[in-house]
Amino acid sequence: MSSSTPAVGRKLSWVTKFTYALLPLSFTMTTMVMTWQMIYYTQPLAIGIGIVTALLAVGKAIGGFITPIWGYISDRMYATSFGRKVGRRKGVLLIAAPLNLLFYVLLWVPNMPVWYYLVVNVIYYGVYPGINTVVYSLPSEMTDDSKDRAALVAIQQIGGGVGGFVFSMLNAYLFAIWGANGWQPYFKVAMIYAVAGTLLLIVGALCIKERPYDETTDVSAADKGSEEKVGVLKRLVSVFWNFLSVMRIKTFRNYLGIYLAQQTFRTVRGTINGYFIIFVLLLTPTEVSLSTGFSFPFGIACVILWATLITKLGGIKCYRLGGWLTIILFSGIYVLALMRGSLSPAQLTLWFTILITAFSLGNSGLVNAQTYIQSFVPDVDEIVTGKRREGQYAGIQSTLEVIVNTVVTIVVGVILQAVGFQSGADVKTQSDLVVNVLIYMYVGTVIVLCLVGIALTYRMHLNEKNHDILVAESARLRNGGSMADVTEETRKVVEDLAGMPYEKCWGNNNVINVSKH
Repeated sequence: MSSSTPAVGRKLSWVTKFTYALLPLSFTMTTMVMTWQMIYYTQPLAIGIGIVTALLAVGKAIGGFITPIWGYISDRMYATSFGRKVGRRKGVLLIAAPLNLLFYVLLWVPNMPVWYYLVVNVIYYGVYPGINTVVYSLPSEMTDDSKDRAALVAIQQIGGGVGGFVFSMLNAYLFAIWGANGWQPYFKVAMIYAVAGTLLLIVGALCIKERPYDETTDVSAADKGSEEKVGVLKRLVSVFWNFLSVMRIKTFRNYLGIYLAQQTFRTVRGTINGYFIIFVLLLTPTEVSLSTGFSFPFGIACVILWATLITKLGGIKCYRLGGWLTIILFSGIYVLALMRGSLSPAQLTLWFTILITAFSLGNSGLVNAQTYIQSFVPDVDEIVTGKRREGQYAGIQSTLEVIVNTVVTIVVGVILQAVGFQSGADVKTQSDLVVNVLIYMYVGTVIVLCLVGIALTYRMHLNEKNHDILVAESARLRNGGSMADVTEETRKVVEDLAGMPYEKCWGNNNVINVSKH
């Protein structure tokens, strides 16, 4: 468990992999927010849909500006005695976990003024990225072995899948005995996950492996340049610069399009999933939990399947395959929505459960492939900067996730308000226009963005062969090799992935330090 004992370059034990799974398992807290927060505010608390979407959007947007700081801090924790003693990733988790618990609980306090929910959401969305930036960075942080990275990505999905399944099944049971009316059932469920999620998070944090403190993990050295100390103002400029300068790396630009396509459609689907089931299919909150919950056991099996396929086919081909499967299955959901008038509630529940369960096959392919591809992006960054900055990219991804959530929240709220959605109304009183808009948002967004993501994979050249060449060159330079001795094949691969001349790589640029000449 010592942060000075690296797992990088070695095979990870199953004990390490198992304890790593506790971190995504703790995300059940986030699942509660994503699934029920908007419904909780608009239904039991009867706050207008426009006000809710506005306060959530503002909270997520302001929190998004704070998010890059977590990645910046995470990479530079070794500059502190606390970080060198505890670990740079572990230290951030142990700081963020209690703060996350506090403001998560405050999200669910009922019958407070609107300004209260605005303030609490801003702080919550500013604190939570301190957790997911670390979790996103760990597959690259914990090992250089591609098979172990694929295993960690799969374990991450399995941990989230197990948490989601337990969450959905327990919710169905709790809603059945507590009812779904009033704020009390939602509040009680949220408190259960607050305690369980925090305990899982702390135990998982104490058991992760990290890269040791050395020249490549001493990112602060690149900040200083010729200066002995970096002032607060320059630190703020550096956070902003590091967030933007990664766009100069070609591989990251290509990955960014792939990530945004799948993250956007998954966010749209997650945001209106409850609305689609309740107002389009006219099913109950218990059936919402059951229909989504049954998909998780199948989803876990799918994750194992995709982890095997990724090691054989690679991340890019698996992303395409998952995308086509998702398009086919959501075409089926569209047909089901059109036929809802001729089917009984039991038949609707059955068919929707089958389709959503099958969707786990396509969705897990997309998520596993995208996460696997993301774990190799910091390796390209290392050849460019000479430093290991997993936290930087995890922080950027967390920020983009917040931005996507914010934009989706605004757009969904504006559209539903424009078409006449009625907060607190009976499910059968929503207009036909509202129902049709929900159908086309729920299905159309997924199909269109899957096609976009598939098209963008053809611009991505970070395959396994090129990655092996890249890692070997970084190791050679790290061990004192000369850039003048590079082979022609390696030069071409590095320049293609980095998007800049080879001579400008390995820290011979201002990607980290804007003042470097």
